[in-house]
Amino acid sequence: MKIWKTFGRSRGLRITCFVLTGALLVASIVGLGYSVAPTGEVPMAKYEHRGHFDYTVYLKPSILYGDVILTDEEEEEEVPMVFFRDIMTEARFAFSYSFDCSQSLSSITNNVVVSIIAENPDVWQKEMTQLEETHEGTEFSVDFPLNLNHLDSIVNDIENEIGIVGRERQFIIIAVVTTTAETALGEIIEDTFSYELPAMLTAKKLELTGDLEASQEGYREGTRYEARGRFDYEVSLEPNELYETTVLRSEALPVPEPPAPAQTLGPGLVYFPDIIDNIKASFSYRLLCDRPISEQSQEVDVSATIENPGKWSKSLVLMPKTSRNGSFTMPFSIDIQYFTRVIDAIGQETGVSGNSYSITLKASVHTVAQTDVGAINETFTQTLGATLEENTLTFDEELSGSQFGTIGGAATPGASEEGRSMVLWIICLVVALLALGYFGWSQSRLGLATISAGEAEASRGGKKYRQMMVDVEELPEVKSTETVISLGSLDDLARIADDLVKPILHHIKEGRHSYCVIDSGVRYLYIIET
Repeated sequence: MKIWKTFGRSRGLRITCFVLTGALLVASIVGLGYSVAPTGEVPMAKYEHRGHFDYTVYLKPSILYGDVILTDEEEEEEVPMVFFRDIMTEARFAFSYSFDCSQSLSSITNNVVVSIIAENPDVWQKEMTQLEETHEGTEFSVDFPLNLNHLDSIVNDIENEIGIVGRERQFIIIAVVTTTAETALGEIIEDTFSYELPAMLTAKKLELTGDLEASQEGYREGTRYEARGRFDYEVSLEPNELYETTVLRSEALPVPEPPAPAQTLGPGLVYFPDIIDNIKASFSYRLLCDRPISEQSQEVDVSATIENPGKWSKSLVLMPKTSRNGSFTMPFSIDIQYFTRVIDAIGQETGVSGNSYSITLKASVHTVAQTDVGAINETFTQTLGATLEENTLTFDEELSGSQFGTIGGAATPGASEEGRSMVLWIICLVVALLALGYFGWSQSRLGLATISAGEAEASRGGKKYRQMMVDVEELPEVKSTETVISLGSLDDLARIADDLVKPILHHIKEGRHSYCVIDSGVRYLYIIET
């Protein structure tokens, strides 16, 4: 009885007893589970993730690594940009386009529209489409005639209609190319290249006033690309003394020659960014296991982090997440010129520059593979560091990485040890259940013993008249003209509320239950002290 009284007085003792009993019950169940597990040895599988970076540095033509012979620079011949209409017989123009991408392309489509815009600046403008075609491939060329008499006629008609005549007739030859390309990795590139060639036409001459060639660069999720466009012309002339020729041509685009062997450098050297054209890299992965692998799948992505140590860092995607099955080699490009532009832009934006920057390439491979002893579900990460200084680029020497792991291989106890441990855990389980039952019974007895008569009455009344009661935060204040009538029971108050069709207001404060019904200056009140 003394123990039960101590148990009832000390809340901390009750909590401690329940915690210890619960811990003994859990330990008994776990130990019993281990003791009845099958005996013997579970096979173990050892596996290894292997990764390897590789890269080749492609160079621009250079004296350092190439066979460049220095010669005196030849004076470039000036391209005629003014043509005299009195000796012109025909004029034809061509537009050539090329698209260069740092990633291999699986498909590319180009839609080209060439138009001529006649205008009187700030007064009127008229656009005339010359051609619209679609071409496949990274290069194409289109040509079209330039009929000066037809243009004169259109301008004359417009000027006669509006009554405004200009001294000079200005034209814009414009080419717009919309390119849609898909890389070997499935990335879609959409780009629009637009180039304008202004021209001026008078009664005696045609003058081209802009550059014949232009380019436009772009960057998308680790892929760099460049679009180039060029206008060329061929003007036929009558026999003349001025040019001593009957055909004037612009400098044509270079005729493709058999490509010279590219200058390349392998890993492990010091590289000079000013003569780097591109760095073609790859990441290879393989999963090795001493048990048969029935199926496996991987998700791989490659990123680069540029860091000004201790100041800032910027992450770029070199290869978006791609799915593969089994061993693979994934190519990607390292555009060091783009990295340099990012560094310069951040330096201008933050006002913080440095002489040395860290570049970390990271390949992440999430592998899910099934073996006869269980599943392998892990992420393997390999990094390759590089240092970009003012005029040099160096990579870390270690290009390979690995990560080991095991699955299975758990052993269980022998038969004699199993028997002894099972008996011990059964005894502990019985003791825990008996103790838990006793403490639960004691807690319930304690709860019944500690509830007061007032609390019991309030609880019964709340259940019996719950449809008539309204719990309030505060009871209305007693008015000076109000009569308060105290009642002897909650049942009496409930009968009055029922006769008056009024609710019973219920308020609890500091263990005091107040019930009242208010009707026309009379307050019927019943109070329970707990």
